[in-house]
Amino acid sequence: MYHTLLLLHNALRWVFLLLAVYTIFKALMGVINKTPFGPEDNKAAKFFIMVCHTQLLLGIILYFTSPVIQSYMDLGMGVAMKDKLMRLQLVEHPLTMIFGIVIIQAGKIKVRKAYEDAVKHKRSLVFYSIGLILILSRIPWGNAPLLRGME
Repeated sequence: MYHTLLLLHNALRWVFLLLAVYTIFKALMGVINKTPFGPEDNKAAKFFIMVCHTQLLLGIILYFTSPVIQSYMDLGMGVAMKDKLMRLQLVEHPLTMIFGIVIIQAGKIKVRKAYEDAVKHKRSLVFYSIGLILILSRIPWGNAPLLRGME
């Protein structure tokens, strides 16, 4: 079950990235063209948030069932913090992903509370972009099963 969830988590990353780029692009076009914030913008954001939350849930399950994480815990946090890869997988990746998704979710809430379309587009653009940048900064690109053998 662990390996299936890991594969799903890694595959869903690409869906997340596509939806993030699409949603941010729609927000950028809304800001540039001064278009109304319509149902399509809202639907894009909903799917984006849904994938974010699914990734978070899968990530939390994987974190607590991972034999790799367990082996790092067995070594002790002092040892793990001195190793770049261990620190990334044990602390940096999970915390940055949570923080990025919290920012994306906060952006969705701010968008919902805004009255003007221009403000909705600007808030979408800012919050979703910051969340995406954070998440991109800690995706373990080289360790992904879908990328192995491509280096």
